[in-house]
Amino acid sequence: MVAGMPLPTRSVCQPEGPDMAVGKIVLITVPYDQGDILPDFLDWHLELGVDMIVAQDGGSTDGSREILEQYSKTQQVDWFPLAERDMSKYNIGDSMARMAIDMYGADWIILIDVDEFLCTRGPDLRSVLSDAERADVSVLNIRRHAMTGSPIAPGQRATQALTVRVDRVASPTHEQRMSGELPAGFLFVDVPGHLAVRGSAFSRYGPGAHAVETLWGSNKATEQLYILHYALRGFGELETKVRNIAAWFEDNKYLAGSWGWHWKRWLRLHEQGRLREDYDSEFLSPERAAELIREGVCSIDDTIATWLAHREAKTNQRHGLPDSIKRIAGSLIAPFRPRQR
Repeated sequence: MVAGMPLPTRSVCQPEGPDMAVGKIVLITVPYDQGDILPDFLDWHLELGVDMIVAQDGGSTDGSREILEQYSKTQQVDWFPLAERDMSKYNIGDSMARMAIDMYGADWIILIDVDEFLCTRGPDLRSVLSDAERADVSVLNIRRHAMTGSPIAPGQRATQALTVRVDRVASPTHEQRMSGELPAGFLFVDVPGHLAVRGSAFSRYGPGAHAVETLWGSNKATEQLYILHYALRGFGELETKVRNIAAWFEDNKYLAGSWGWHWKRWLRLHEQGRLREDYDSEFLSPERAAELIREGVCSIDDTIATWLAHREAKTNQRHGLPDSIKRIAGSLIAPFRPRQR
């Protein structure tokens, strides 16, 4: 736990030399009652090559804090409670980025949500960041793709079940965002991506941490990194999210305009008794999924599902299952490498 610890100072300057190896990669995030997906999120990103995950918990009561505490024993995860819920008094993104730099020595900062999984196409994460450094790039813009598929069965994890990636999205007008009457389902509309930022260049985030001001370097969109977003999982998780959203707006009544438009849409749907109907409409029958794939709207991306199967097969093998099951498991555990997408 790091709450209350003093922040040591650290010089902020552009590194010298084009061939310096990539330093420490720190991922920052804000869990809030997301225990259903949090272990997969932590395990995936640590295996991806992230050196440190720093989490500021938003007030979880679903066991997320216990999960974070357990992972903190690895020395690669640290967490602490949210310092202040009033966003007029505390900028979460900027504070966590500064902490990543000053306390954890971040050379690269990646801020994403717990339901988002950073993936690579081709080169591994460290190689992508190394190439960016050689090109004097201080910000990489990373596209976010929603994940959908068949309705999730009871007891099934979204990271296992959802393997249809949304590639082509509609762009709602400002009026459509404000009214909540979208031209397509929420998973099929355009949402901003996220960023990987050089620690020595960081100045401050823009609204929603979808933009950033930097002290030096250039800004580049990358196709070698992308994010899989499991925004909708079980309906119970969505109901919990809506309750937490309502409490958040109670603590931040001044937030107006388009801030959190998708949150406000879910609140309205809940008040109208239409939340379940809207939730169900976001998932696809096999026939509809095949149609969208043929049209180029979606594609199959089983990166996370394959990784999970690989891990579970290895676990089963270690636990000494019968030889017949071991043979099946063994066929799944060739060294895992994310496939190019």
